[in-house]
Amino acid sequence: MRQRLRPYSVKLTVALYFILSVAVAQDVTNYLTPGVARVGARLACRCAGCKETIGQCPMIRCDSADPMRRRIYDMQAKGMRDETIVKTIVAEQGTVALSGQQPLAWIAWLMPPVVLMLGFGVYSAWVKRNRPTAQPAPLTAEEQATLARFHTQIDREVSDDAGDIK
Repeated sequence: MRQRLRPYSVKLTVALYFILSVAVAQDVTNYLTPGVARVGARLACRCAGCKETIGQCPMIRCDSADPMRRRIYDMQAKGMRDETIVKTIVAEQGTVALSGQQPLAWIAWLMPPVVLMLGFGVYSAWVKRNRPTAQPAPLTAEEQATLARFHTQIDREVSDDAGDIK
């Protein structure tokens, strides 16, 4: 015997497929075309979770990358060039919108060790220049007597301590 499907289960299945198709149609990855990825590689993702570019942000439903991808996609659909899109976004958000992967960004990595080495060189030169080169003046008779008295006192205290340890 064959059982018939109830009408509400068919309607429910159709509604479920409709909702899924709408959800897939609104998926933000549809906006990540090669052109969007190319422009997004020049812009920084400003979410708190990553330090990637708009084109490379791996977060699902990122509150920074997804709207920017959609916006870049819309600008490209209007026929705007990559440079114009980047300049428009930078004009609105400032230079923080640019990713660190810009030309000459290697200077940011190179400068700390260079400055440290330069500072070490300056410090070494200063120490060499200010180091006393002459031998100290010979001790006077009074200073030699004071020094001998201290040596005698040190020898006495060391020998007394050695006797206490036994």
